[in-house]
Amino acid sequence: MSYQQQPMMQTVQPGYAPQPTMMAQPGQANVVVVTQVVQRPPKDWTYGLFSCCGDIGTCCFAMCFPACAYGKNKQALNKSDGCCGDCCIYACVGPFAPCIAAGGRASIRSKYNISGGGCSDLCAHCCCYSCALTQEKREIDAMVGAGMN
Repeated sequence: MSYQQQPMMQTVQPGYAPQPTMMAQPGQANVVVVTQVVQRPPKDWTYGLFSCCGDIGTCCFAMCFPACAYGKNKQALNKSDGCCGDCCIYACVGPFAPCIAAGGRASIRSKYNISGGGCSDLCAHCCCYSCALTQEKREIDAMVGAGMN
């Protein structure tokens, strides 16, 4: 009995690079594994920007100590040990703190696939920093609770 090699067919889907194919040895079955990445459309924030009174303790903390609230959010987002470095950066940049905080907000949006943009992030922190910091903390807590961190 002779083994005759069959022509190999490969289907390429748009946006996907072809993967290396392994040929089976005579007497072995061919196994095809297909992996598909599904990207979900961006979602809205779980809590609105002005629903910060739903967590009044965090809102008051963010209003009185915005640098610490920012540092704690970054710590929770990145699963880091301390928030001192981010807190100090936020505190030292003075009037540019909303720019730094907008970058942190963009990181949250990116990680949890939340719709929005840099302009809306900056406006949120310029207009109502305590509400923005509270919203971010509540979103991180909700995602961690849902097992998405």
